Amino acid sequence: MVKYAGIQNPYSVGEYSVEKNAKVIQRYRFIHENLVYIAAGQLPSREDWDLKVALGKHLYEDAEATDKLRRRLSQLRTSTQFVNRDPDPTLSLLMEELIHAKNDLELTIGIYEVIKPALIQTYKKHIAKTQQIVDQPTIRLLRSILIDLEEQVEWGQEMLQVIQHMNIYPEGADEFKAKLQEFLVAAGGIDGLQEKSSSLPHRWRSQKPYELPIKSVRDPRKMGPTTLSRTCVPNPPENKIQAELLFKMRVRQEEMTAAELIAGVMFSQKNMPWEFYYDLARHLWDEVRHALFGQAALEAEDIDWMSQPQYTSDYDINAHKLPGTQYAWLSIGIEEGAMTRTGKRAEYEFCRDVAKHPLMAQFQDYDWADEVVHANFGRKWTPDLIGEDIEFVREVAKKELDYFWDKVNAASISKK
Repeated sequence: MVKYAGIQNPYSVGEYSVEKNAKVIQRYRFIHENLVYIAAGQLPSREDWDLKVALGKHLYEDAEATDKLRRRLSQLRTSTQFVNRDPDPTLSLLMEELIHAKNDLELTIGIYEVIKPALIQTYKKHIAKTQQIVDQPTIRLLRSILIDLEEQVEWGQEMLQVIQHMNIYPEGADEFKAKLQEFLVAAGGIDGLQEKSSSLPHRWRSQKPYELPIKSVRDPRKMGPTTLSRTCVPNPPENKIQAELLFKMRVRQEEMTAAELIAGVMFSQKNMPWEFYYDLARHLWDEVRHALFGQAALEAEDIDWMSQPQYTSDYDINAHKLPGTQYAWLSIGIEEGAMTRTGKRAEYEFCRDVAKHPLMAQFQDYDWADEVVHANFGRKWTPDLIGEDIEFVREVAKKELDYFWDKVNAASISKK
């Protein structure tokens, strides 16, 4: 159709007034935003490497969706105060129960069999029933989110088959799924427009707050034990250039521990502006991507990295600290510190000019670019987190670095 720029059904009256649209989009925002926090809280606890990777990616995509939905709400005569409010106590209960998933199987079922398929169904209904001209901004927004959601659910179904095939988790996942579905129905569905029961559900597992693990987890069936000291690759070559190249690949692969540290900061640090969580979602996904840089480089060389000891110091050594101290250690101590001539630039030039490894050179090129972004995040947020100016934060980061390396060196000595 040429008229109306191809928009269909221009004469139909839609189901959503501005007020009704804002109310349901507020619920969409709330769900995606809580999925960000749930993925952050669960990421250090999950065993399967591929699930960890996906949580990092999907967390960032949910943050992108949240940001778009927040902006759309501001266009629908919605105050910031309303946007930051929880829209429905039963919907809140649903999300509080989801984060209490006890294992990889339960979390995969909860996200990819209950919540996200329901989001897909609801968004498609919204697109079909809203007025096609007046609500074109919402239609476009939901279509963009649907692209990610459908990819996520497709991945989640494949992951679920892998986990179920291992047959390693005790019974209980079916009950967990049923409980989440019960809470979702009690909330009137994703959009709250379905029939609700006047009998509000009771808390199940969420009677106690969810707690982050003291140490991050790796799959004991597939991966080597966690370690506080750096490891290289099995049987490193005698050629010093090749050995250094492989070590750099391994260091990149081990950056999952940095992603876990950021996840802990995101989950633990309350009452910050939304922009803080949005920036850290990007930072977290970048660190997961960096781990994938190393994974891809090692696997391209046919190197078995997974059965080797897994370095987890970034999370494990810092887990007991205040979130602001943790983020200062990483973003200012490590990442701002890597902006020197002998830091990220030197790593890139070594891979490009000395090792002459095109794939790793490209990985290091983008790693360097990302670290510039991360140092800027640190300068932006750590003064607020710590309550002092950036020079004070740098002093904090320096002391925390000294503490960190003392712990790592002590672990290396004890290993010998």
